[in-house]
Amino acid sequence: MKEGAALLWLPGWGMPNELFDPVRRCFPSCHHVIPDFTGVTEPGDFMDALIDHRGRISDRRVIVIGWSMGGMLAQRLAAHFPVSGLVLISTTGRFVRSKDMRSKGWPDNYVTRMERGLAENRERVMAAFYQSVLTERERRENRSLFDSHAQNGWTQAALQAGLAYLREEDCRPFSSTLSCPSTIIHGKDDTVCPIAAGEELAASIHRAMFIPIDDCGHAPLLFHPDVVCQAIQRMVEARE
Repeated sequence: MKEGAALLWLPGWGMPNELFDPVRRCFPSCHHVIPDFTGVTEPGDFMDALIDHRGRISDRRVIVIGWSMGGMLAQRLAAHFPVSGLVLISTTGRFVRSKDMRSKGWPDNYVTRMERGLAENRERVMAAFYQSVLTERERRENRSLFDSHAQNGWTQAALQAGLAYLREEDCRPFSSTLSCPSTIIHGKDDTVCPIAAGEELAASIHRAMFIPIDDCGHAPLLFHPDVVCQAIQRMVEARE
């Protein structure tokens, strides 16, 4: 007999796991699994860590909550291992896009500049990235909320490995094979993973529920935690 649901939480690039805390606290009876990506050194280390954690909870229903880069890892995991549900937040099937597909992702040379910039001035690169996560209104009204969580322990090698993962990963070839219940939450004003990428992802996964949020950037879990909580709750209460 299987135990209660396990929630596997996967953060975005350079983000601390603590950002999930306000949502995570809504599920006190669930078993929580939180991989630590702060010390990885190679792009493949992210999936190795996930597979290790997934193996330890094989006796439970596993619901994966992935934000941004974490959402891409969640898709990859669900393609190869049993997963009972996916809640994909502000993510995409392919982060790097060609010039003619700029409406769905960042150009490769932008990520390359971030890789070079990290070696020269990590603080400046991270500050610019955090700026891009929020909309103008979110920066003006709720900046302290984000800043209080923005410091993180990702090593330089982990940040570089994350950027390499984002450049290399492409979930689009297998997204149509994902069969578990999936909910995709996306801010309409997201400039990191544009809304068109979320729409593309939702269209590619069979019977996925797509929840766009007005006046929202790349961090719905911070500014619209109720929407994220409700999506997870539906997964927790669903029967196999």
